[in-house]
Amino acid sequence: MSIAANLDRVRATLRGATAAAGRPADAVRLVAVSKIQPVAAILEAAAAGQVDFGENYAQELRDKTAEITLPVCWHFIGALQRNKVKYVAGRATLVHDVDNLPLAEEIGKRSGERPTGILLGVNIGEEPQKSGVLPKDALALAEAMTRIPGVTLQGLMCIPPAVDEPSAAAPYFAALADLAARGRAAGLPLHELSMGMSHDYAVAIQHGATLVRVGTAIFGARPPRAG
Repeated sequence: MSIAANLDRVRATLRGATAAAGRPADAVRLVAVSKIQPVAAILEAAAAGQVDFGENYAQELRDKTAEITLPVCWHFIGALQRNKVKYVAGRATLVHDVDNLPLAEEIGKRSGERPTGILLGVNIGEEPQKSGVLPKDALALAEAMTRIPGVTLQGLMCIPPAVDEPSAAAPYFAALADLAARGRAAGLPLHELSMGMSHDYAVAIQHGATLVRVGTAIFGARPPRAG
């Protein structure tokens, strides 16, 4: 299928899941994960009405934003090293996986006149091999991030443990949503929930996702990364 046809299918699933959850039609934004995809594929998706694109590699984001001049919205969704923030700040509207104060501070320093939106990355399954703040420490870290100049904390992000069936990810999505709700009750600006990917985004929407990150269901299998 073409990228446009894939987008139509993903959007239909997104609309159905949003309606089934009793949420407003505009409650969820689709982020097309375009990492490693060629510029031509992004342009095809943009021509089909896609606005939000997610990149995982800092230099790739830098290069694509220089080449693509369409009014699209860029998200950085991968692990970001402090020495590569210079490629992301000022280009990405939202950085999805910020899990420590030094990284948030570096993003703030390099953001220029317009603050960069950030999401606090939470290790919701408490997996030792994964990055992300543990749930028990998340709200204290979120509160500290609200005081950093040059960034605006907007919510939480997670990647749940790998599971065989999408429905098995539901408890993790529910836990992140509950964490955000507790943060909002305490006055924290945790309105965005970035959770759900190609295989489980419908489940994530049922539990309050506001941003779903979908790559292969839109673009197909990723080509090998050069280098």
